[in-house]
Parts: sequence; structure tokens; C-alpha cells
Amino acid sequence: MKLLIDHNLSPALARSLTPLFPMDTIISLRERFAVNVTDIEWMTALDAEGGWAALTRDLGIKRKPHERLALDRSRIVFFFLSGNAWKRCPVPETAARLIRLMPLMKKQTDIADRGRFDLPINAGSKLRPHRD
Repeated sequence: MKLLIDHNLSPALARSLTPLFPMDTIISLRERFAVNVTDIEWMTALDAEGGWAALTRDLGIKRKPHERLALDRSRIVFFFLSGNAWKRCPVPETAARLIRLMPLMKKQTDIADRGRFDLPINAGSKLRPHRD
């Protein structure tokens, strides 16, 4: 799996998950793109490469018409950290919870080249389709 961690999450998440999942590519947005890159620019670049997933807490992507269009057209699997509980979660706790979710995320990216899924903080064995 190739996973991009969006700018609204700590780059430390990518650094902490990488050694645990050495067969996967896990990078933060800041590692790959300029600090001022727009959502449309990075979505377009990853879409052109193919095979990417993105982890984000940015629900605004689906509300801004031009970003929503890029989201809908892209071949990227998006995982949204949904709910206020994720916002209150410190980075180490977020990383610990993501470790449990990584196999589910990987499975989803293996079977689909696009999609949007909510990752509730107490996710069990299923990912929920992202609600608009």
C-alpha cells in the first residue's frame, strides 16, 4: 500500500508507522510536496501515479466544489478520521489506533482503486463507506 498522510495530521504518524509496515510506503504530505501545495495539486499528482491511498481529517475536501470534483475523479482511496474523538487524540494514541486499522486499510486498497471510508475511533472489523 502507498499511503499519504495529509497535512492536517502529524508527520510523526508516517514516521512511526513506516518501520511497522516495511512493505508499504507511508509518507506525510510534507515529505512529498511543498508546504503550500493545494489539495487539488497533490490529488492530481497521486492520481496520475495510481495506487495511492490518503489518510486525512480534512472533511472540507468534500465541501469545496473544486476540491470535491478532484476527489470524485481521482483514483485514490481516501480514509477519513471521522468524529471529534480523533481530534482530541494525541499523536501516540492515534498511531496506536492506526496500527490496528492498517490491515483493513490495506485490504481495501487492494480491492479498490478509489473510494472514501470513515475510520471511526473505535473501528472494529469493518470500514464504513464515507457519508456525504
